[in-house]
Amino acid sequence: QLWILPTAKIPLAENMSAIAEGGVRYSESADGLAQIFARGSVQVKFSDNMSFALGYGHFQNYQTHRRSGTEERPFQQLNWAMGKALGGDWSSRTRLEERMFSGSHQVDVRLRERISFRGAPIGSSNIRPDFSGEFLFNLNRTTGGQSSGINSVRGKAGLSAPIAEHLDISLSYMGLYVPRTGEDRMLHVALTGMTYSF
Repeated sequence: QLWILPTAKIPLAENMSAIAEGGVRYSESADGLAQIFARGSVQVKFSDNMSFALGYGHFQNYQTHRRSGTEERPFQQLNWAMGKALGGDWSSRTRLEERMFSGSHQVDVRLRERISFRGAPIGSSNIRPDFSGEFLFNLNRTTGGQSSGINSVRGKAGLSAPIAEHLDISLSYMGLYVPRTGEDRMLHVALTGMTYSF
């Protein structure tokens, strides 16, 4: 799969900021667009190393070049800058999502926990290594929807660097393991990201 992920960070007040995200995802079967989404959040920093965010995302899914349904996804998120170790910065993101799909009156609730590591610049360059692992867990079971238990596990490795004032880019590989009742799936994703900080 190929995921393209632009992000903008906008300061609102001394301890408050807004984050606007977009995304385009292409499927592993090379049959074209799989999903586009837009997501926004407001983040409030309440200590030197912790912040809380409220956000909302809209997702449009596609199959064989046609729209196949939408998902609305409000979320609540806790961010923790854990400190430095092994020559880099560690952080944690805990996110609770309420997923509402078109054609369903039920709400799928999912918990996501991600641990990230950002290394020091490589040599004399501005390029930095980035690694993360994320565990996604379904908290409830819905009729015709999700089953409770492990949703997926993600591992990511990549590089990021500034290319202009306020603008960073990143290139990463992500392995995505999805357990299923039948045969489990292992997806391979190329990620390209661009972040502009106002």
